[in-house]
Amino acid sequence: MGHVDVNAVSYALPDGRPLLDEISFRVGGGATAALVGPNGTGKTTLLRIIAGDLDAHGGTVTSSGGVGVMRQFIGHGRRKARHGVAGYDDVGGLLLSVAPPRIRTAASALEASELAMMTAEDEPTQLRYAQALADWADAGGYEIETMWDVCTTTALGVEYTRCRYRTLDTLSGGEQKRLALEALLRGADEVLLLDEPDNFLDVPAKRWLEERLSETPKTVLLVSHDRELLSTAATQIITLEPTAVGATAWVHGGSFSTYAAARTDRNSRLDELGRRWDEEHAKLKTLVQTLRVKAEYNDGMSSRYQAAKTRLAKFEEAGPPQQVPTEQKVTMRLVGGRTGKRAVVCEHWSSPG
Repeated sequence: MGHVDVNAVSYALPDGRPLLDEISFRVGGGATAALVGPNGTGKTTLLRIIAGDLDAHGGTVTSSGGVGVMRQFIGHGRRKARHGVAGYDDVGGLLLSVAPPRIRTAASALEASELAMMTAEDEPTQLRYAQALADWADAGGYEIETMWDVCTTTALGVEYTRCRYRTLDTLSGGEQKRLALEALLRGADEVLLLDEPDNFLDVPAKRWLEERLSETPKTVLLVSHDRELLSTAATQIITLEPTAVGATAWVHGGSFSTYAAARTDRNSRLDELGRRWDEEHAKLKTLVQTLRVKAEYNDGMSSRYQAAKTRLAKFEEAGPPQQVPTEQKVTMRLVGGRTGKRAVVCEHWSSPG
C-alpha cells in the first residue's frame, strides 16, 4: 500500500505572509484521511505541495505507490482538442489528466507523431510514429483504454470510443467528477489526493463515493466540507489551525464521529498548558525582580540574579504552548415567505437523453 509522509512543511504566500508552519503527518496503510480546517488555512495549497504542483519553502514530502490527483476545479488549465486528437477539454483529455505521468507522456508523444503523419509520410516520421505506438503500448496505454471504457460506461452509460471526443461542456459538473473518480479509484496509483471530490455530486453519487472510499484499499487524503462523507469514509482527521506564524496541524487518529470530543479534550489540554505557562512565567518574573533588588545591596546575590535572568530569557524564548483555537460562532436569520409553496409544476416531463 502507498503512503504520504509530510515532514515539517512550511509555505509563505507571495506577499510574504506565512500560510503553513511546519506541517507534519503521515497517511498510509490504506487509510482515508480527511484534511479539514477553516477556509484560507491552506488545505488546497498543502494538497498542491504534496502533488508536486508547488514547492514547499521548508520541509519535505515523500510518497510511495504512485499519486493520483483530483484537483478542486477539474477544468482549470485544460488545453483544447486539436485535429480530432483528445485535448483536455474533452472526455479523453479528462481521463488522461488523471492518468499516471508515464501514460500522459506517452500520449503526448503519440499525439505529436499523429499530427506529424498528417503533413508528412517520410520514413523518419513513420519511424517516430511506430516508436510512439510502441511506447504507448509499453506504458500500458491499451490496458488503460480498456479501463477507461469501463469508467465511461459506468459514469456516462457510453463506451469510451463513442464519447472520447465529447467536449466537457456537454457534461454536468457531477458527471465530470464521477468520471474522474471512477478513473482514479480503478487506476494503478496507490495514493489519491482528492480536493472536494463530492462537489457537484447528487445524493446517489455521494452515496456511491462514500461506499467506494470505505472499501478501497488505496491510501486517500481528501478535502471535504461534507460531514456525512467524513463520518462515513474518513478513518483519520488532520486539522489545519491558523496561527500568527501560519497554520499548524494536529491529527485525530479516529473517525469524524469522535472528532468533536477529541477536539474538545485537546482544547482543554491546551488551555491547561497555557494556564501553567502563565503561572510559571509570573513566578520567574517575580523571582528576577526580587533578586535584582537584593543584588543592589548584596554582591553575593549577583550570580543568582544573573542565573534567574538567563532562566527567564530561555523560558520566554521557548515561548508559550499553542493557544486554544478561536471557536467559530455562526448564527443566521432566515426571512421571507413560508416554505412549501408550490412554485413549479411539471407534467409529462421527458428528455431526449
